[in-house]
Amino acid sequence: MAIYHCSTKTVNRSSGRSAIASIAYRAGEKLEDKLTGLTHDFTRKGGVVYTEILSNLDIEIDRGELWNLAEKTELRKDARTAREWVIALPDELDEEQRKELARDFAKSLIDRYDVVADLAIHAPSRNGNDKNHHAHILLTTRKAELDPENKLVLTKKADIELSNAKRKTLGMGTTQEDIKQVREKWANLANHGLEIAGYRQKIDHRSYADQGNGLQATIHEGSKVTQLRRKNIDTEVSRFNDNVKLQNSQQLKHDHHQKEKVLDQGFNRVEQGFEQWKKVQEAQRLELEHQQRLKLEQERTMKQTYRQKMTRSGPSL
Repeated sequence: MAIYHCSTKTVNRSSGRSAIASIAYRAGEKLEDKLTGLTHDFTRKGGVVYTEILSNLDIEIDRGELWNLAEKTELRKDARTAREWVIALPDELDEEQRKELARDFAKSLIDRYDVVADLAIHAPSRNGNDKNHHAHILLTTRKAELDPENKLVLTKKADIELSNAKRKTLGMGTTQEDIKQVREKWANLANHGLEIAGYRQKIDHRSYADQGNGLQATIHEGSKVTQLRRKNIDTEVSRFNDNVKLQNSQQLKHDHHQKEKVLDQGFNRVEQGFEQWKKVQEAQRLELEHQQRLKLEQERTMKQTYRQKMTRSGPSL
């Protein structure tokens, strides 16, 4: 059964993250960060099914150039350089249908915020049975335009990146309300995609027993029981139904929690792999700095020894 998941978070320098490293990992590519000189190589990473850069601009956009521009455009040390959306793609759909659904959602974000979107679709883990097809969509935090020379430029901040105080002065709702609307948009797109593919996401005409979902059916109450309910008078039927509804609610919450847990485990594997890579990179950077310090110290020692030797030997005749 298709599971709803749509979440967002930001890529912030203050947390030690860069847009270039983030998208290199998600897209499984090798990208150079021109600001730091670091190269992020994830070409050996598996599980990347499809990648694409989407925009409303009539130009081809290079992934490395895009995210280097995003980093270069931000001057603050605590800048937000990208926003990521993660969605769970229905297992009921085939690969092409999942791709088109993810592209439709990315396009809706582009239309909403006038940004560039970088899409990466990931397959479930090889050893897992979680059917965790999902997509990562990185958005520029600034609006994308073309300059007079038809080159990509990133201008003012997208609406979702503005503070709630600023949004209020512009007559907008809060960021939380904005995110809620986007989450609803994803639900509508996913349900529409399932419907076109022949699935019914919200309504199932079968009984609980036929569905095999472990839920119990209630008893039809009729007008007399309904009238007594309105008077706050319990009956055997109403008490039975209330108990069934409570048990069903607990069962649904448990099932939903288990499904969300499986999804979160899949998403966390991505983050854990990225965090582990960052630790290795940091260790390599520290080791390189250590070696450079040793080399400088050796050079200073050699120069000092040479000067002392020349002083002791005195001037040549």
